[in-house]
Amino acid sequence: MKRLLFATFLSLSLAACQKDQQDPQPDFLPSETKDWYILRAPEDYAIEAVTGDIDGTLTITLRNKVYLTKDRGKTWLTGNYDRPSFLAGLFQKQDTLLAMPSLLGYQSGVNYATDASHFSLDQGLTWRDYVDRSSYSTRLRVALNRLTVASGTEYRIEYSRTPVASNPNAYYLESIGIESSTGQHITLPKQHQLKSIHFDAKSRLYIASSAPLCGMGDDFKFCGSQKGTLYISKQPLL
Repeated sequence: MKRLLFATFLSLSLAACQKDQQDPQPDFLPSETKDWYILRAPEDYAIEAVTGDIDGTLTITLRNKVYLTKDRGKTWLTGNYDRPSFLAGLFQKQDTLLAMPSLLGYQSGVNYATDASHFSLDQGLTWRDYVDRSSYSTRLRVALNRLTVASGTEYRIEYSRTPVASNPNAYYLESIGIESSTGQHITLPKQHQLKSIHFDAKSRLYIASSAPLCGMGDDFKFCGSQKGTLYISKQPLL
């Protein structure tokens, strides 16, 4: 009888181990390094923009969707933003969050999100059409890849140019980190396509990006999952 019970227990233990091996953890669960909290998008798209605070509510945009997390990226809520076009950025004005669907790029190297179309009063969970009779929405623009803080220091995504092998007159514009006007250079644990930056009220830096890359230029490829990555500095940088 004891042998039978032992054999049954062993079979159940082996089955449990096999189930653990067959059911890996979801690839969007958060992780961290010594310097960074690392959150992953719930879908296979780059994180385009971010606003909020990791200690409260964080709101991100993926392509044409809005997601929120209140538990540091362990779970995500889907906002009811419903528009088929690309959503470039977000703008927080007091308790109102504006959706900025248009993307403008300039020769100065600054990318802007413009043309506020919808607004939310609950950090992006529910959205309504934004009606602006003063034309404020068409004049408002939010820089995505550059940010000037109260001290006057500018933080910006740092780029490098890699020639295209098949065309010597063309090049790939690749993001390699964050630089500041004071000479500071911030690198990340992995290579990504960096999309935008944000500082919270505690002066922590947020970097919205693609999934990790294992090849650039002519050899461009993702390392595996294409879920975007959000980096949050553990220490204030301002």
